[in-house]
Amino acid sequence: MSGHRSGLNRRLGIAFRVACIAATVTALWWFLHGIDVKTLVETFHRAMLWPLVLAALLNIGSHCVRAEGWRVMLGPRHRIPFGRLLRYELAAQAASAISPARAGEVLRFWLLRQDAVPAATTGALIVLKKVLGAVGLAVLVTAAPWLLPALPHWIRGFVAVFAALMVIELVTLVFVAHRVAPDKLPKFLRGLIGGMYFLRDSRRMFRALAVMLVGEAADAAAAGAVLYALGIDLPIAAAVMVLFFIDFSNMMPIAPGHLGTFEAGALYSLNLLHVSPDAAFAFALLFHAQQVLPQIVVGLPFELRLLTRRQRGSGAVLAEEDAALAEEGEHSGAGQRRSAD
Repeated sequence: MSGHRSGLNRRLGIAFRVACIAATVTALWWFLHGIDVKTLVETFHRAMLWPLVLAALLNIGSHCVRAEGWRVMLGPRHRIPFGRLLRYELAAQAASAISPARAGEVLRFWLLRQDAVPAATTGALIVLKKVLGAVGLAVLVTAAPWLLPALPHWIRGFVAVFAALMVIELVTLVFVAHRVAPDKLPKFLRGLIGGMYFLRDSRRMFRALAVMLVGEAADAAAAGAVLYALGIDLPIAAAVMVLFFIDFSNMMPIAPGHLGTFEAGALYSLNLLHVSPDAAFAFALLFHAQQVLPQIVVGLPFELRLLTRRQRGSGAVLAEEDAALAEEGEHSGAGQRRSAD
């Protein structure tokens, strides 16, 4: 029975992924089928360099902010230096950028395990980090539709519902962490809630939320810098809206580095803001490159170093254990010989 259920879940997962890929490809074709390649090339040629450099620096800065978020969430139970958490963050983002299925989160489990952080705690904090990031984005985006009269009116309701759901989710988690004993929860939720121990510290929780808000603001500023570099005259509220739709479309993990879903979210949001398809596509490509390339260039060496060092460390530990066992065997053999004599 369990094998049949497992096979059914696997088939449903494959069907969902195929449907997501088909929807993404259809959306990209819809927005790009009439694009003028010559105009697209000219748009790239007109791009200013210094805003793109600023956007890349903001991207690196947002990783520093997220590493600080991990330090706030893990402490004081697990005190890990900021520099090490920054290397973990960059390595995890690089892994996600070059491999599918959010491999960076799997790597994060392994890295934090080396610092004695239980897997249940890491999993819980990954979930909570996403919730806090979504709440931070909701705080930024709530007012944006009202500042952009060109947007359809239904966007206001959509953003309001999203913000309300994220706040309700966070409040529910806080309530459960404070009021519900873990042994009264379903088994699959006990480790998750137990790992969210820092929710019981209100000061630390609001500090983590503020850090996530700063990270989302840095990403929105980077989006604004790329828009400015391409000469797309839109207010910062538009950059926040674009970031919102990109993050929303990236909830479908169908390719490494969110390839396809990222562009679809950017193209859809800029289409709502009446930006020409060539300029919108240029933005999508540059902003995606600004997000992914620094992660790979900076994070991949960290990932390789961490993996190599951990493997060497594991090998050294095994060698020490083998030597200790051999030495113990020699002492035991010597004792047996003395007894025989």
